[in-house]
Amino acid sequence: MRPLLLVRRFPYVAFAVAVVAAAVPTRAAVSAPDVGEVVRKLQSRYESTADFTADFAQQVEVKTLDQKLESRGKVYFKRPGRMRWEYLQPERQTIVADGTTLWIHQPDHNQVLKAPFRLAFRSSMPVSFLFGMGELTRDFAASIDAADGATVRLRLEPKEAESEIGLLVLTVDAATYDIRAADVTDPLGNVTRLEFSNIRRGVGLGDAEFVFRVPDGADVVEAPPSP
Repeated sequence: MRPLLLVRRFPYVAFAVAVVAAAVPTRAAVSAPDVGEVVRKLQSRYESTADFTADFAQQVEVKTLDQKLESRGKVYFKRPGRMRWEYLQPERQTIVADGTTLWIHQPDHNQVLKAPFRLAFRSSMPVSFLFGMGELTRDFAASIDAADGATVRLRLEPKEAESEIGLLVLTVDAATYDIRAADVTDPLGNVTRLEFSNIRRGVGLGDAEFVFRVPDGADVVEAPPSP
């Protein structure tokens, strides 16, 4: 399995990490803000965030199956290059990036998927600006989808022709430039929506939170190096 296939198989790895607060009700439309200013302040907001934790709710619409898959859990982020996703419902699953390696543990299958961090997360992916690897203005063509005074919907289309992402739309708080929600549409038409709550920033997360230990007896599947 190639490293980028891990991201394709688990789309929330590459995109869900871009979200940090719960969605808010829509209000009457107002004039759109300057897109360059929104992008600049958004990137600045996360470059100044050392770490955060949050609860998350995820919904994936699988086009070929005509169904919605829902899950919930807790996420931890620390710059540079560290994250941990604990999926609690409906099935338990743990995803850890320690800055060097990406680990995906599926307890129900007693299996661990392993891939090099830099190959699984390219600089052109939305999560990369959280890790300090990418720049929104360099990697995406940005435009304003909508604005209501309280939030701005920022539309991001990857400049890379063969991107794993079809379209990313972020709902950004107009006052704080926190990301309240993210909608990701992949090239196959599948849509992932994420919302976060109970956000805590600057909590002083230690590196131990991002150390993954393979459970006894688990089958480890390693992604081969990219050609």
